[in-house]
This record gives sequence, structure tokens and C-alpha cells, in this order.
Amino acid sequence: MTTKRRNHGRSKPPHSRGRVKPVHCFNCGRLTPKDKAVGRFVVRRMLDAASARDVAEASPVYGANFPMPKLYMKQRFCIACAIHSRTVRARPVGDRKTRYTKKVPYRPAGKKN
Repeated sequence: MTTKRRNHGRSKPPHSRGRVKPVHCFNCGRLTPKDKAVGRFVVRRMLDAASARDVAEASPVYGANFPMPKLYMKQRFCIACAIHSRTVRARPVGDRKTRYTKKVPYRPAGKKN
């Protein structure tokens, strides 16, 4: 039987475990296995620019040197919502095998370029 994807749509190694705990989709609430869900780490400001300016002017604490707090969220989407919201896109068969990561390459602590 031919396979559409090298990892069968999951990120667990073969023969490792039978079941993975499901997580809720951030958009629709569907339960999806954690290793299948599309995860995105989002960092946003709590306030928009106009509201942040009003708070900074009115508050003695939030001055020019004090940064406004941010909102850190780990969003997990089911495949249907990730495709619908264009978080991920369908790729051609030859391009499905390439993995795009944003990991920083490893550099030993002693070396500096």
C-alpha cells in the first residue's frame, strides 16, 4: 500500500506508543491527537497601540522605560482548521517530504563567529 506521507500524518516514532493524549483545537474545539495537531506559538501585545498609549500616560508605573506585558499562547489546530485558516497549505507530492523548521543551528558555547 502506498503512503501519502512519510510519517503518516503524525509525529510519533513508529513502535513507540499506541495512543497519544488528544488536545482541543484552538478554533473549533475538535479533539485531535497532540502529535497530529498543528502547533503555533503566538506572542501578542495585550493592548493595541492606542490603548497602550492611554495606559502609559495615565499610569505612573508604565512609563517610557517599562515594557507592557505580552500574551504568550500555544495554539494547536486540527488539520481542517489549519488548512482553512491557511496556517499550513497543501503542497505538491514531491514537496511534501521537505520539512521546514525555524530552529537555530547548534553552536558550542565557547565558539563565537
